[in-house]
Amino acid sequence: MANSIALSSGIRSNLLLLQQTSTQLQNTQLKLATGNKINSALDGPTSFFSAQSLNQRAGDLDGLKDGIGQAISTLKAADSGITQITNLIEQAQGLTSQALSSLGNDAGSVATRNSLADQYNTLLRNIDSLAQDSGYAGKNLLIGSGLRLDATASSKANVNALAGVSGASVTNVTKADQYTLEVTGDGAISGSSKDIADAEELRGISNLNISGFDSTKAGNFDDITIKLSGGKGKDKVFTITEGDKSTTLTFTQKQWQEANANGDVLHAAVSFGSGTKVSFDVNFEDIEDVADTAGVGTSVIEKNVNLQVKATNAAGETIVRDGLNALGQGKVSNGQNSFAFDSGTARISVDERQILQGSAYNQSISSTYGTGAGAINSITTSSAVAADSSYSISAVGSSFNYVTNQFDTYQVTLSVDGSAGTAVTVSAGNASNVTLSAGGNDFAADLNLSELTKLTTDTSAPTYADNVQSTVQIVGSTASVVDISSIDPTKFADNTVTGLTYTVDATSADNATITVTDDKGGKFVKTGVDLTGAGPTSIDITLGGGTNDGVKFSLTLNDSVSNGTAINVTAKVKGDYTGLAYDGSSSSPKQVTAKFDVRAAHTSSDAVLETKQAVDGTDANNISVQLNETNTSNVTVVSQNVQTDGQGLKLDLAQNGWNDRSDIENAVKQLDAAKLTLRAASSALSTNLNIIQTREDYTADFTNVLKEGAGKLTLADQNEEGANILTLQTRQQLGTISLSLANQAQQAILRLF
Repeated sequence: MANSIALSSGIRSNLLLLQQTSTQLQNTQLKLATGNKINSALDGPTSFFSAQSLNQRAGDLDGLKDGIGQAISTLKAADSGITQITNLIEQAQGLTSQALSSLGNDAGSVATRNSLADQYNTLLRNIDSLAQDSGYAGKNLLIGSGLRLDATASSKANVNALAGVSGASVTNVTKADQYTLEVTGDGAISGSSKDIADAEELRGISNLNISGFDSTKAGNFDDITIKLSGGKGKDKVFTITEGDKSTTLTFTQKQWQEANANGDVLHAAVSFGSGTKVSFDVNFEDIEDVADTAGVGTSVIEKNVNLQVKATNAAGETIVRDGLNALGQGKVSNGQNSFAFDSGTARISVDERQILQGSAYNQSISSTYGTGAGAINSITTSSAVAADSSYSISAVGSSFNYVTNQFDTYQVTLSVDGSAGTAVTVSAGNASNVTLSAGGNDFAADLNLSELTKLTTDTSAPTYADNVQSTVQIVGSTASVVDISSIDPTKFADNTVTGLTYTVDATSADNATITVTDDKGGKFVKTGVDLTGAGPTSIDITLGGGTNDGVKFSLTLNDSVSNGTAINVTAKVKGDYTGLAYDGSSSSPKQVTAKFDVRAAHTSSDAVLETKQAVDGTDANNISVQLNETNTSNVTVVSQNVQTDGQGLKLDLAQNGWNDRSDIENAVKQLDAAKLTLRAASSALSTNLNIIQTREDYTADFTNVLKEGAGKLTLADQNEEGANILTLQTRQQLGTISLSLANQAQQAILRLF
């Protein structure tokens, strides 16, 4: 229904103005309350939607800043890890410097280097641990892609199956490869020529010889130590040590005076269970003439063993760890041995007592040695004799004869690897083969016990006197029988040694020449020897002078002896044995032992250690950082491998316990290269960190620009709107007054009534 009330023109005009003012006042109050001059599309569609777009983009960028900030924290964690890894590498470099300053071959220096190598390995393990602990929010930028190469389990098992080898592994693998590990050698023992020369010069001894054949059960690579005590005018005491085994020999002033008067030579000879034999001549005058030592001091002779462990990679490159090399020059060592190639390092642990069983040598019987060796003219074994065994023969005298001042019989016993068999009674002077048994093994020896029967005339305390020993070594391939008999021990003084060398020169089979020389200038030549006969040829030889003062013996040669065969024979005289207890009613025999070894037939043994990729690489540790709202701008940070493996820093564990200078220098080179790798990794991460930090600052600034732009479109001017509201309030008051004045005209008419 239309309004039936009629308003005057003045009232209506004032009312409309008042309504407009009220509306404007409400709008101004809304702008002041919200701070926006555009609060909805109705207020200004163009500005509203433009501002909304800008604000939405600013909101998107605000969301990106959280991800950028987390990426920065991840990079800072990695950078902190690299800093500390660098510190560990500097510590490792300090260990290599200490090792290079302790390069002596003495036990203390070797132990120091071994300890430093262990510390070095500990530091490398801590580098890996630190790298693995440098992750942040599930991402680790210091462990790379996780790609790993390793040796296959089957190839490790094959290498570990080699005799004396265990713990096969590979380290620092950079690419797949194959390593053929081979054990060779015959176990022959010798001494360092330099060490021998030094020992002879410093100790005053001569003809120092270290020989033998490494035992498969007790062999070692230990040095030989010769310690001398006894000043001028005193007895000389030699302590000869190998590893933890020692033997002491005493040479008295009386022995020296008698030997010197007779023109004889005092000789020291020691045999160890490892197979090592040490011998040298003793001259008191030479010992006491050594300057500044007064005949007292210690010499260390490095023992060499003909034994090699060789590693060859697929490219044909070869690295040899050799028992004949000097310490510090690639010597086989007990424990871990490493073979470093560009593709990785093959590692095996070596048992010094078992590794010989994996080497290559022909089945043979070693030469006889020990105090009773002179009683054994020849050695024959039956098929029942076990290979890789040690044998010894002991003779114990019984039935002492006071008329002849000797034992009439001996109880002879064979022992195999320490297990003794049944004793066999043998008459004194017996020169026939005697068959002995022990542990189911038969052994036939040509025993000439006359070498054990000569005693002094002091029947109240019978003692052994001269005990001649002969060691026979065939230095050829065809000489089959050497028979030394009729040795006259009375022609040797105590501890005298005479070395005899036999040479067969067969210009024709029926016209051979036999030449025999000794170490005193004696020489015997027998010409026209017929080696073609069906039976052996016997030659009587006398050396060292006439018939009465020379060494008499018979050399029996089998017809299989060939041209150029050389036979070395050493006739030794052991010192007299004094102090045998004797109660006057029974004999007090002295046990005399001769030892030898039987070796099994071996061939070169080898196995292949094969490496291949064990774990695939991934990009799981890479981080991708989005830098704008449309992801058209981003940065990918690639994880850096700063672990010690071949895919990372290429820092190998200490090689061979740092026994070698070359191994220490190799570690130095690796550390230098690792520092460069770390610097490159740190640079890559720092570059990415700078980029991301720059984009973080830019994003923050650009977000403000967007918000400011949106505000320019929608934000109200508070000062202006404040002035507007004051104006509108004044206008509203004036409108109210004007409306009131218009109403007063009508009230004047009402007052007329």
